[in-house]
Amino acid sequence: MTDLVPVTTTHDRLADLVAAFLRACASPHTARSYGYGVSSWLDWCAHHRVDPFNAVPAHGQLWATELRDRGYSDGTRANRLSAVRSWYEWLEEQDIAFRRNPAKFKVGRPVANPVPTPALAAEQVVALLDAADADTPRTAAIVWTLATTGLRIAELLGAYIEDLGQDQGHTVLHVMGKGRKRRAVPLIPTTHQRLTTYLATRGDVDRLPALTAGARPRRPLLVTDTGGRVDPRNLRRQLVRLATTAGLPEPLIAKMGPHVLRASFVTLNLAAGRDLRVVQYAVGHANPATTEGYDRSHLSPDNHPAYSLMGVIAAARARQGSADRLGA
Repeated sequence: MTDLVPVTTTHDRLADLVAAFLRACASPHTARSYGYGVSSWLDWCAHHRVDPFNAVPAHGQLWATELRDRGYSDGTRANRLSAVRSWYEWLEEQDIAFRRNPAKFKVGRPVANPVPTPALAAEQVVALLDAADADTPRTAAIVWTLATTGLRIAELLGAYIEDLGQDQGHTVLHVMGKGRKRRAVPLIPTTHQRLTTYLATRGDVDRLPALTAGARPRRPLLVTDTGGRVDPRNLRRQLVRLATTAGLPEPLIAKMGPHVLRASFVTLNLAAGRDLRVVQYAVGHANPATTEGYDRSHLSPDNHPAYSLMGVIAAARARQGSADRLGA
């Protein structure tokens, strides 16, 4: 295996380059996820004495296969490959020389789970919002923001109070999306009100220090009771609890998470006739096909041909009954 590429000396700057890459990530959540992926790859390289700056896609395939054999899910392997691919793309942007991107290969690359994330009906969104309002101000702020903006969870949890602003008379939240692309997301008055109420309950808002001397304070928009960042896993458990309180169906509760609210945002807007391009920009997708992939309106049981067939069968029965009466 190590004959695939020559083995060279260890790069002293490797740890510094990884740290710089993670600092450039859009959010702490992304940095944590990418850190796992890049660390896994570099550990594999060290174990097999492969120079990561001289690796090729064949090494990436061997690494991915080993992850599979060790029981990692397709989703985890896909995330780790994405992290490594992004790291090498970042190295290229920084003019750091390497042979090839070892995470860019087609054969054997795991495919993400094809089962679509479910979307909520409008009435179910209302029930979830009501449950959030009956909970804490922070819960209401989080759920209302996710439901009415379609934000990625990393975008929301990575936001700062200083990212709140005004644009053309609207209150907006400036977020950093994928590809380090910033966009302004309008907050409807009811959502902004809940964020304002939540911030008013925090005693740290006016006394948080600047991160560096002379820098403008950067205060996280959402924090735990102890002042730390909100954990996405805890947020998912919170949404499951709220969905249960709201009386949502059990199969939906089992799938509940921030991504369900994002899928619901896209689905309900497209079902209401909003232009695909408008919704695409709102959720920060580079490709409209990605936005269409979130649309569940065509999967709604209301639109299933089975219900049309019921009408056809009813009409046929009515015609048959008329014929029988005429024959009699």
